Amino acid sequence: MSTTAEEKVAILQRFVDRYANDLRVVVSALGDAATPPAAQRLLAGGLNYGLDMLDMFPDHYQGLGIADDAIVLRLAAKLAVAAGATDPALAGLADEADQVEAVFDDLAGPLEALVAKLPERAVRGRTADRIVEHGDTRVGLIGDVGREAKRHVAAPIVVEGGAERAIIELRKMAEHGLKKAGIATG
Repeated sequence: MSTTAEEKVAILQRFVDRYANDLRVVVSALGDAATPPAAQRLLAGGLNYGLDMLDMFPDHYQGLGIADDAIVLRLAAKLAVAAGATDPALAGLADEADQVEAVFDDLAGPLEALVAKLPERAVRGRTADRIVEHGDTRVGLIGDVGREAKRHVAAPIVVEGGAERAIIELRKMAEHGLKKAGIATG
């Protein structure tokens, strides 16, 4: 069954509305001693992405600028659960990763490949390995993410030109971000 442009925007709006709570879920799972190091790296990579000002959807776009960060958290949760993370709230977030496919269709796989590579990326001088292996670095990340969660005010996604136009623009931004990251889109 095909998802309409309006339904896609509604999915993204739900992601944006819950972003601050989703950050807390991922931070909690990252700090859970039962979360294996491989899963922690994926979660740290996803959190790091949310702090990067140079992500796929510029954060200054009202509402929409947080959508990619929220998408990344869901995909990181999915990958972390596959790597052995067992936190129930994280599993709930991972279950929503299929909605990324409903929004992005054929780009969902490449977006997941991008998220799998995020642990290699340094943001604010921190890589996922450094975050996982060094307590002070982890504390710095958690502090930055906590401030981000407090600052976040869910804004409505502005769809000038209609939902169909918004989805076309989102796909273009996602394709550009994937190309920039060296990930083939088809």
